[in-house]
Amino acid sequence: MQVGYLETPSLWIIGALIAYAVAYYFYAKWVDEHIWEVSESRTTPAHMYLDGVEYFPVSRYVLYGFQFKSIAALGPILGPFIAVAYGWIPALLWIIIGNFFIGWVQDYSTIMLTARNEGRSMGPLVYNAIGERGRKILLGYLLFYLLIISAVFIYLVSLFWNVFPGSFIATIGIIITGLIAGELLYKYKTNIFGVTAFAIILTLISVGIGTAVAWPPKNVFGPWSLQVWSVIFAIILFIGAIAPLPKFITPMNFVAVFPAIGGVILIILGALFSPLGGIKVLQPGFKGWYIENVGPLFPILFISIACGAISGWHSLVSTSTTGKQLDVETDARPVGAGAMLTEGLLATSALAAYMVVSPSLIAKGKIAAFVNGATLLSSFYLGGKASMAYLSTFFAIFLVIYAITVQALVTRYWRVFSTELFKGPWSWLGDKYIATFVGLLLPIIFALTGSWINLWIYFGGSNQLLAGMALILVAFYVAKMRKPSWYAAWPAGFMTIVTLAALLWETYSFGLSTFGLAPIKAKPPLTQYPAAAWSLNALFFIIGIILFVLGLYMSYALWSAYMKARKGEIEAKEIST
Repeated sequence: MQVGYLETPSLWIIGALIAYAVAYYFYAKWVDEHIWEVSESRTTPAHMYLDGVEYFPVSRYVLYGFQFKSIAALGPILGPFIAVAYGWIPALLWIIIGNFFIGWVQDYSTIMLTARNEGRSMGPLVYNAIGERGRKILLGYLLFYLLIISAVFIYLVSLFWNVFPGSFIATIGIIITGLIAGELLYKYKTNIFGVTAFAIILTLISVGIGTAVAWPPKNVFGPWSLQVWSVIFAIILFIGAIAPLPKFITPMNFVAVFPAIGGVILIILGALFSPLGGIKVLQPGFKGWYIENVGPLFPILFISIACGAISGWHSLVSTSTTGKQLDVETDARPVGAGAMLTEGLLATSALAAYMVVSPSLIAKGKIAAFVNGATLLSSFYLGGKASMAYLSTFFAIFLVIYAITVQALVTRYWRVFSTELFKGPWSWLGDKYIATFVGLLLPIIFALTGSWINLWIYFGGSNQLLAGMALILVAFYVAKMRKPSWYAAWPAGFMTIVTLAALLWETYSFGLSTFGLAPIKAKPPLTQYPAAAWSLNALFFIIGIILFVLGLYMSYALWSAYMKARKGEIEAKEIST
């Protein structure tokens, strides 16, 4: 049954595609050529400090895949799930506008910061801007921030494995595929096209096995099933965090990019052709300025779609890994801007999936809403009902892949930042194995609340505030180069205001629960232990205060440094143009 274009997601997807193309081919190209003045002849840190561990040049095609799968997690998929509570129109506008003016700006520019600063990551870059105290405060902020990310992602992956039978088996198959691909690429120097074909075939087989076996069933470990799955996930993450990048994370992300991007293409095609399939938009365009259990549209909308429009996590990836593997400077735009705009497309596709499912699924907070919508949009042109079981498993794995590959990096960064922060009598906390263990144990405890939407808002607020800091840092260095810094400074100002407001709101929300003015935020089985549930709510109230204070200090210090650089009061000595 054919329906009108305005009744389907088709027209809105076309508009997003046009906006992203303009951002990449015009705006990003202008910044690339006129502000950073990139050159293929300038030596990058990947060649300066070639060690095969952190510094090694990577083909722009492989690095694009690595960057995309390192930055794209559940933020652009589940973020729209929260944002669509206000209606699909505000969510769509923020995804497109945020990406166009803010998202790719941060990702591309932070890669260039590292490339122009001898491979320095976020900590040393901040040190050069505001000194040792600022560096230590940033590291402290990052440790709390990474704990919140880990709590959210560990909980959600455990939930996916529990809710979607067969998804765990398929996940293990994809991990094994990544390990084999890594050996073929880096040890045996196998042709990349052959490895790619091999990886795609094994990935499809893994999903097929998961669909056929559909084991284990939901709640296989009883009422504590999510906690058991959390421990299993933590074991996988522990291995990934201590293994060399070329052995685990890099090839894993390389392999994961195929089903990750393949799933986006399937949804986008379904949305574009939805008039032919008679698939209508069921979600209201606008629902209200305040939604119960979520909060006010301002500022929550702008931090809920974490990663889909802008994400501070990306600055950590760009400065800690990607910038150190950049072969030539001209690769920064396709890798940095290209990967981020692709993630914008991911967020747009996820929003399209939510737009076509029943409003009751969103209202009830059903995590299966994305899988249902994505399966609906793709099955009608891929075999109808006969393909729905396979596609349901595929999109469940799609969710897991986006979480597990990024969470492996989150755990690794926790270890690295712990080593950098803890010195002297506390140096044992920076030990490779102890830091990794602590960085996984604490999030598992945090995740016991089961209140993932509240944790998500904390994650979004702290994540987007980090993006604001990164953009101020970019503006600082660009001002030192005597180049126009407005392209980073204006987005930085907006993100700073929005995110500090969001952190205050969620801290206030947990404070109400802590002081008995609102119900405790917890779900079974924790609800059976009121004292433990209250303790976690009180802990999150304290963490919110800490995140807000540290973020406020860092924002003030970086803005002060930027204003001095803009006035020419700081010599341009760390960057050569």
